[in-house]
Amino acid sequence: MNSSPSKAVFLDRDGVLNHKAREGDYIRTWREIRFMPGAVKAVASLNQGGYKVFVATNQRGVATLKIRMDDLLEIHARIQGEFARDGAVISQIYYCPHDVSVCCRCRKPQPGMLQRAAQEHSLDLCASWMIGDSVTDVKAGENAGCRSVLLASAVPDLSGLSKMPLIAESLEKTVPLILNGHNSQARFRATQPLELTRSYREDT
Repeated sequence: MNSSPSKAVFLDRDGVLNHKAREGDYIRTWREIRFMPGAVKAVASLNQGGYKVFVATNQRGVATLKIRMDDLLEIHARIQGEFARDGAVISQIYYCPHDVSVCCRCRKPQPGMLQRAAQEHSLDLCASWMIGDSVTDVKAGENAGCRSVLLASAVPDLSGLSKMPLIAESLEKTVPLILNGHNSQARFRATQPLELTRSYREDT
């Protein structure tokens, strides 16, 4: 008898779990990883709340030869190891290594990484969440049928989205919103009032 599909939280990597590189640059080696405050605790809390946690990250730097594949795999293995050591389980890290010119199904905002995780781990995407710091991340969640959270200190132009995401300032502040089952009426209560801006850096 098959078990019921699991609920999951998908996380973008840079800007959600760890600090981003300088504008136009990439995280190239493990030595450059600096975790965001509260990120490990947030993942552990999601685990305790019954969510499997996955990472879905665009890593175009592999295609442009700015990131070595071996280094990327080491980064991901060590992230999982560091989180697990403190009781925070990231079940798997999915990445898209393709350039923007490649018509793939995995590069966000395409939903391929989330759909693959759903197939491989028996996930209910409609009961799952995507958390990222760009509209690209939110759109990927929307395309996969997930609910989404945008991490932002200012709200970008959201006109390309069919549904308004929750807004929060950090992964740590997002967790209670998910675990407490916030609905659409609470979507802009995640943070202090935010100023609308049309300038916003997209996912790499």
